[in-house]
Amino acid sequence: MAAPGSGAPLPGEDAMPETLERKVERLEALRDIDTLIVDLSRAFDAGPSAQMLRPLFTEDAVFQIDRYGSLSGGETIAHGVAGNADQGFKWTLHYLVSPKVTLDTGHDRAAVEFMLWEVATSASGRAYWIGGRYVAEARKREGNWRFSALELRADLISHYPDGWREKPAALADA
Repeated sequence: MAAPGSGAPLPGEDAMPETLERKVERLEALRDIDTLIVDLSRAFDAGPSAQMLRPLFTEDAVFQIDRYGSLSGGETIAHGVAGNADQGFKWTLHYLVSPKVTLDTGHDRAAVEFMLWEVATSASGRAYWIGGRYVAEARKREGNWRFSALELRADLISHYPDGWREKPAALADA
């Protein structure tokens, strides 16, 4: 193992020299993956929207939805998630936070993890709190980052019996 500060790469580090160009490439990849995560959140919360979901997944992507099943193929994922509103959750507000991205040396593949905090209303009208994390793989193809694998690992899916209420007219009424 190389000593810190020796200039030699540590196990798991990129052995290529860290030129300015490579640093910019890495930073752009990290930023693009952050945007991919944001776009996923917005697509989930837009109905969900098959049209918004489709460009976020590769043709051969797999989405494992905790213990509830999986969807294979970008088109199937987009339409399967959008179709879930009729039997699963009809309204959601996703907070996808704390992404951890590990890029490969070519900066065209990445292991990605991010946390989920979500409020949702089921098709039956019941309110839910949902928490957990997503574990994913992303690939850059034709200039765009897409998920090739996405797995929801839910730690909490809890009914909220009080349900959601309208915002108060004034904060003093909260």
